[in-house]
Amino acid sequence: MVRSLPLWLRLRLASLRPAGPQAKAAAGIARGEGPLLWVWSGRKNAKAAAVLVRRIAAKMPEARIVLTLPEGASEPRSLPEGALCLPRPEDRPASIRLVLEAWRPDLVLVMGDEMSAALVTEAERLSVSLIMADAHFGEGQHLRLDDATLTLLEKFDRIYLRDSNSLPLVSDRLSGPMISVSDAAMSEPPEPLYSSEAERASMAESMGARPVWLAAAVPEDELDAVLAAHRYAQRHAHRLLLLLAPDLEEDGATLAERLGAEGWSVARRSLEGEPEPTTEIFIADDALEYGLWYRLAALSYMGGTLSGKAKNPRTPIEAATLGSAIVHGPSLEPYRAEYLRLEGAKACRGVRTSDDLPELLADLISPERSAQLAHNAWAVTSGGAGAVETVARDLTEILSGAQPSRAA
Repeated sequence: MVRSLPLWLRLRLASLRPAGPQAKAAAGIARGEGPLLWVWSGRKNAKAAAVLVRRIAAKMPEARIVLTLPEGASEPRSLPEGALCLPRPEDRPASIRLVLEAWRPDLVLVMGDEMSAALVTEAERLSVSLIMADAHFGEGQHLRLDDATLTLLEKFDRIYLRDSNSLPLVSDRLSGPMISVSDAAMSEPPEPLYSSEAERASMAESMGARPVWLAAAVPEDELDAVLAAHRYAQRHAHRLLLLLAPDLEEDGATLAERLGAEGWSVARRSLEGEPEPTTEIFIADDALEYGLWYRLAALSYMGGTLSGKAKNPRTPIEAATLGSAIVHGPSLEPYRAEYLRLEGAKACRGVRTSDDLPELLADLISPERSAQLAHNAWAVTSGGAGAVETVARDLTEILSGAQPSRAA
């Protein structure tokens, strides 16, 4: 009911409440010397906030940084020395005012859609610069772009958008803030899966110039579809090699026996070690070597996405990080968010049914086709780090006085 009230009335009612215990505890902490950055974040943006805090601290060790999170939220790991993580003060004018007057921050950073009307209005009243980062607007988002929200956003000096889809929603409706677009949500680049370079070089030498694709974590229900796609693509790509990683690595021996009986030329990682020049299917039956398989394969089909029955599905981010183009079916769980993120960047291709897989594989197995997908996927996985670097650079320059908070 309160959410439906006009903004001015919500603030008026909230102003009748005194400062709460969390605000009083925060205000009692000594400010210390140096420029102070207050980072206001919710649970959803806590990891991104922590990544950004670490980067700012590395660039500007003398800065004081305070990260406030909702009560009960877990403190992010590995915050830099000197950075504080505290429960957020109560979202009411008296609490916010008490903390702002005690800390006298040089800058307040609001993460994502966790905007507080009390924080924005009190910061403006005290002439404290406001910046928003990792913002994302649109259908289904927590922060609705109604008149009240736009009035608050107008008070920000800068807004860093997570993606270009949000830009047309705000660019023509806000005249005050400087608006920038990042390539992705703020994050640290994922750590690539390990692979021995000596093993990779040896395997690559044994494969020669053969085109290679990987079917990762393939459950039994999808085996026929994968084999049909491989047989079809062999007509279009001479000496095409399939790296077949079973969903359960202990199924490798049984799988090799079955495929051999069906007339395929088969080798196993756990037995022969490397494929022969005549090998058509190489069974990659060691789940600890996915880093090797992704590095060798120009294209990876993510097993389980056709049937939804994989017991050990792999995240597509693994393949994206190592430069393997990604193909998937319609069953995206448990990595739906990752697939949608890649699809939005034209960094993967999907099929609706198993009947569509052969044509898509034949089309993408050429280096020219798969290379663009792989490049787009790599950009997605590294773009989050680029977004962090951009915001961290700008904030440290603002805190040091090297550039103004609001563009002239």
